[in-house]
Amino acid sequence: MGDYLTSVPVNATEDLSGAQYKAVDVDGTVAAAVTTALGILQNKPESGQDMTVGMAGRSRYVASAAVVAGARLTVTTSGYLVTAGSGDDFIGRALAAVSSGGIGEAFVNFAAGQA
Repeated sequence: MGDYLTSVPVNATEDLSGAQYKAVDVDGTVAAAVTTALGILQNKPESGQDMTVGMAGRSRYVASAAVVAGARLTVTTSGYLVTAGSGDDFIGRALAAVSSGGIGEAFVNFAAGQA
């Protein structure tokens, strides 16, 4: 999947070994909102290690609620992605349906979601 994802290394400022596929902030922590999210964490870094952050392309993500294929996605509490509501900023679209707490696949573009 990494062949189709633009990613950057950023230093983790907290233990993110249990946060793979959650949205993260540029400050090296788990994101709490779409407006601060840099991208989706691709690896499992501990504090002080480089995180690989997927910013644009095809990525896995952790869903906080059931998502249908084609749904617009936004970032919610604790770095989870959820279906965006009407008027919400969104960072991508789900490529397949996923259940609550499951690992989904999406096409994401975090820069476009914050424009």
